Amino acid sequence: MRVFTLKEARDLLVKIKPIAEDIRHKKEELRNLYEELNAQEDELEQMYVKTRIKELEAQIKRHLARIEELGGVIKGLDPLLVDFLSEHNGRYIWLCWKEDEETIMYWHELNEGFAGRRPVEELEESETLF
Repeated sequence: MRVFTLKEARDLLVKIKPIAEDIRHKKEELRNLYEELNAQEDELEQMYVKTRIKELEAQIKRHLARIEELGGVIKGLDPLLVDFLSEHNGRYIWLCWKEDEETIMYWHELNEGFAGRRPVEELEESETLF
């Protein structure tokens, strides 16, 4: 697994954000299709909707795989959470991005999740102390 600096992860995010945006649109379309499927009584229409659902799910899976190929680690789908392995003061950490954030603004320890996120400024401040 690749280890990123904050700058490298932020640079990679430029490639990931359009993929994430497409995932967001496809998730919304899926929600609508599931509602349509539940309301649909015509069997032929149900088959069509189910086929479309499978196509969208496959497209989302391909997008998620692409994010991971680039080096991101998917930590959540709704909202989309992507972590990037990094190193700080001799230990590994996660740089954390959530789909509605402009850039990577948070990090957390490997054994912590979303609730343990802290601002990346803390990392920059602690580096200036040494």
